[in-house]
Amino acid sequence: MNSVKFYLVTDTHYFEPSLGASGKAFEEYMSREQYFMAESSDIVRVTFEAIANDETVDTVIIPGDLTKNGELESHKSFIKELYKLKDAGKKIFVITAGHDYGEKSRAFVNDECIDVDGTPFEILRDMYTDFGYSKALDVDGPTLSYIAEIAPQVRLLAINCDSKGNPKGEVDDRLGEWIKAQLDQAKKDGCSVFAMCHYPLIPSVPVFDLVGDAKLKNWRETATLLADNGVEFILTGHMHIQSVNEYVTEKGNRIVDICTACLVGSPAKYRKITVEGNELKVESLDTPEFRAETNGENLQEYFDKQFARSIQNRILGALSGGKGAVGLFKKLGRKIVGSITVGGLGRLLWIKVDKSLRKQKFLDFAGNVGVAIFKGDRPYGKDTAVGDFIARVLKRFGFVIRMVEPKLSKNGVSVDLTDMLLKTVSTETGYSDNNTTVILRN
Repeated sequence: MNSVKFYLVTDTHYFEPSLGASGKAFEEYMSREQYFMAESSDIVRVTFEAIANDETVDTVIIPGDLTKNGELESHKSFIKELYKLKDAGKKIFVITAGHDYGEKSRAFVNDECIDVDGTPFEILRDMYTDFGYSKALDVDGPTLSYIAEIAPQVRLLAINCDSKGNPKGEVDDRLGEWIKAQLDQAKKDGCSVFAMCHYPLIPSVPVFDLVGDAKLKNWRETATLLADNGVEFILTGHMHIQSVNEYVTEKGNRIVDICTACLVGSPAKYRKITVEGNELKVESLDTPEFRAETNGENLQEYFDKQFARSIQNRILGALSGGKGAVGLFKKLGRKIVGSITVGGLGRLLWIKVDKSLRKQKFLDFAGNVGVAIFKGDRPYGKDTAVGDFIARVLKRFGFVIRMVEPKLSKNGVSVDLTDMLLKTVSTETGYSDNNTTVILRN
């Protein structure tokens, strides 16, 4: 592949703050949210300023979820920020996704959640014409997928899998035929192609293969289509996680999925990617500091604390509600989970817990593990206190897991749930999820 450099920014979830982001309803919403809503505009601004100041890179790629929930005013303000980048000499290529259109646009005013003007899918191409579509060699009208030459003999295949023109989170047969035609033409023209897609092509962590909305529904078929037709890497987002994974087809062709975290909340990263010769270098960068009340914490600690709190509140929320015996059981479970330590849980399950974990509250433990998984380079192998504890818990519930596994196995793919969960907390892919080098064939 010819040399190319670009910045990769995903899931900006830009929200126009003048719409309203305060009050009781807002605070309640944010208690379960991974990323920051009111601060998103400031985060995007300072990140784009940092990118604009780098004279060595002239291209920026953004694979979808540009706005919070498709608010029309958020799109207008976000596009103004894109034009600042363009005026600084940057070429920008975006696709849209499910958070960029529809009738789910909301804001928060006077302690209430209110409806605001959303954005119809049909006007997105015109809105973002200067950020990919005007340079496109071909556009798939129903999905707004496109292909563009972003460097000499290097083309970007922008796959919109989250549009009104195809099943959500899927590359259907019609879109697959369009993709194949673009790859065939690129080959005739002597061009290399890499791709972007909002949904991860490959499950970012093994357990995500069991979550319908965590990756392309037909990811193996799509990975095969791309890899067997010369695409060696793809840039994705959606799951707000740092991961680098590969898939090898039956023909022996490999594709690498570089999934990047949400910009505006933990892990709060963006990437600088360089292709020179047969080397693809991936560098992860922290969201720049901006004016924010962080209670004396550095910005990454502040982001992580919000994410951990959202995980804890989601766990407690799952133990709320219900009637009769179910309600009583949930109430008891919520009380236990809200107060028990890791050591206390170990005693309940009759398993050994390392001394370093015993006094830690279980909710804090769960939040910290969740944050670490999404940061990438997952550190909890069996030789660590956390990894050993998780392995012991899974072994204790082995009889339940063995009952569940047949129900999770589909399409001829059997599930080893214990192995899947252990590999979810410990990276064994051979790549760093944050900074790595991939050797390309071409």
